[in-house]
Amino acid sequence: MSVKAVKKTQKKSRKEQEKVFEEMWTHPMKKPYLEKVVLNIGVGAGGEELERAFTVLQTISDKTPVKTLSKKNVKEFNLRIGRPIGTMVTIRRKEAEKLLKRLFVVNNDKMLRKSFDNYGNFGFGITEHITIPGIEYDNLIGIWGLDVVGRIVRPGLRVKYRRKGRAKVPKHHYVSRAEAQYFLEKNFGIEIVDKLELEYM
Repeated sequence: MSVKAVKKTQKKSRKEQEKVFEEMWTHPMKKPYLEKVVLNIGVGAGGEELERAFTVLQTISDKTPVKTLSKKNVKEFNLRIGRPIGTMVTIRRKEAEKLLKRLFVVNNDKMLRKSFDNYGNFGFGITEHITIPGIEYDNLIGIWGLDVVGRIVRPGLRVKYRRKGRAKVPKHHYVSRAEAQYFLEKNFGIEIVDKLELEYM
């Protein structure tokens, strides 16, 4: 399936568009996959608060997070270059898929249509980490919100980031917004909506 044919599907019906994606995915170099999921909590300062946020991400991901450092001097917020201001953790491939399914439950398996870009990236926020299945409230930790960002890619994207022999990746090799949405709908049972209406138990 050519790139021009894929672009023309933007004006076609949804079923026709999905058929184009399915045909394209029969090619091993065109079949997308979830590369990674990144969880991030911005604290704004170090100390005990940052350690609590660190523990939250460690509990959710079962991985060891890293601390993010300030890249700018901002006098109003008492920020200095190199000062810890947050924490993040990256989960890849199969483990990322399992975690993402848990995280989607928080939003009733729904995602906003505007939460995607044309390069395979998507993201959403979680206001209370204790709403994630398997996470219990700890009064010593409190309640934290976090950002969730994922990336869907095709095989071969590594040439853009490898140390030797780097090369540009043509735009048509990235996963488009519509394709990323269909990928999540098919593989994770997600419903793409224009507005989130969450139900609290």
